[in-house]
Amino acid sequence: MLDLPELKVVKPSDTRWLSHERCVKAVKASYSAIVTALNNIYEQTHAPEALGISKALCRPSTLVAIYLLDYVLPQVAKLSRALQTERIDLTAITPLVDATLNTLDDAMLPAANWVLELMDAKNEIEEVTDITLTTESIATFQGQVAEPFISMLKANISSRFISQDIVSSFGIFDPKKVPAADSSDFHTYGEDLIDVLLAHYGAELPAKTAGGDEYTKEALISRETREEWKTFRSYLSKKPKGNLHLQLKELTTSDMLSEIFPNISTLANICLSIPVSTASLERSFSKMKLIKTRIRNRIGQSQLSYLMKIAMETPETLSSTQLNDIITVWNKKPRRIAV
Repeated sequence: MLDLPELKVVKPSDTRWLSHERCVKAVKASYSAIVTALNNIYEQTHAPEALGISKALCRPSTLVAIYLLDYVLPQVAKLSRALQTERIDLTAITPLVDATLNTLDDAMLPAANWVLELMDAKNEIEEVTDITLTTESIATFQGQVAEPFISMLKANISSRFISQDIVSSFGIFDPKKVPAADSSDFHTYGEDLIDVLLAHYGAELPAKTAGGDEYTKEALISRETREEWKTFRSYLSKKPKGNLHLQLKELTTSDMLSEIFPNISTLANICLSIPVSTASLERSFSKMKLIKTRIRNRIGQSQLSYLMKIAMETPETLSSTQLNDIITVWNKKPRRIAV
């Protein structure tokens, strides 16, 4: 009737807070249709719930809050989704957090995107409600409601990433970021970040020899780690440019590298053990519930482990070569029907 897209209003969940973004987006897109439907329900059935929800939606503060949240929640959701990826680039955490905080600041501008969208929808909103939107009323809302809300949200995000500089310092192990050996930046690359890591993790690094009169244990560890880094930096510059995850994995699994660079290898182990998020753990439990259902509750541990690995580690698409390899392995076992 109103020529609006059909959208399902998602119920917000405390445990899946990204659902709040979808809920707000659906309410904003179908605002006029929802208000009209609630008014019709009340006229036909005199249901007090319909009248109450309609009055709440028709408050100017509620309407402005919907548009504000439609701008704010996607910015926070982008950061959350980026941190939930299986192999996050640790060097990207600081820029992502800073970009999110700067974008939230933009919500307080007089000509913020959500304010312009609200003013564009002014005529349509005034047709179905008694709300009268003015630039002054929106500015008042920004000062009294939006600014405290944005400030608290920024403080909450900042408090969750108080160690982001330390985590980002592990980016020095990324082969792609190492300058060329003949460049002027090569001989000082990473030394300041090594100091950051030593200041935080120095006590966990192994010293080759006990500290004597000349050096304390902490000074000895720092000295050894810096010397290791100079050699390892040259090693990184001469090897093929892989990614950070593969380089860290090589440092922790290669006996030769662990022997030559014991302190650098320990830092790599620390980096790989940092829990950036619990998303992968939560996904594993979700997959297990889908696989081991009430009907299939007699699946053994080994079979369940194999099925979960297939569900979680298999790429979305397989090449013909991968499919042929799978069929070859399958056909090696005696079966009644050949594939």
